[in-house]
Amino acid sequence: MVYLIAFCLFLILTILTIFGIYEYYERKYIVNLKELPKSYDVIIVLGAGIRPDGTPCDILKDRLFTAAKVYNECICRKVLLTGEHKDEDYSEIFSMKNWIMQYNIPEKDIILDGYGYCTYDSIFRAKYKLKINKAIIATNRYHLPRAIYIARKIGIEAYGIASDLRQYDRMKKYIKREKLAQIKDFFLVNFSLNKGK
Repeated sequence: MVYLIAFCLFLILTILTIFGIYEYYERKYIVNLKELPKSYDVIIVLGAGIRPDGTPCDILKDRLFTAAKVYNECICRKVLLTGEHKDEDYSEIFSMKNWIMQYNIPEKDIILDGYGYCTYDSIFRAKYKLKINKAIIATNRYHLPRAIYIARKIGIEAYGIASDLRQYDRMKKYIKREKLAQIKDFFLVNFSLNKGK
């Protein structure tokens, strides 16, 4: 019984410590447009799903719009669009590309990664496959601490800009799910040798 109580206390303290680390990264590395450092390699847009008609969902539209603003301020030289590419019928990255090009971003400055099945894979591939060392990450506020933490732990000098421009459906569900993902990815990035697919 004593060992069980000790284990439970250890588990609770571990989880609280993990959340505390993410809060630190949130305070230090999430900035607004005016505070973003200049001359970064890319701005990374993390996928969020597309509609049946092939257009980005509202969350993804706002991530793309935010990234376009950063690019057009000459803060980053390239835009990395990372998401799932199954086939011609479902391609998150091509949907993202078609949408973001309306904001005066030339095709030559867009990088596509269709193997970004999750945040962990997207960030690891940016580092180890695409050799990115300095990046701005555009995603929702609740999602940024984990993305930035992964990036900085593997050697990407990363800052984040929040893309929340409206109220989104099911946001409470996303935030709850994010807490579990934070715990999972904390252990993956610290104890896994996987360098992305």
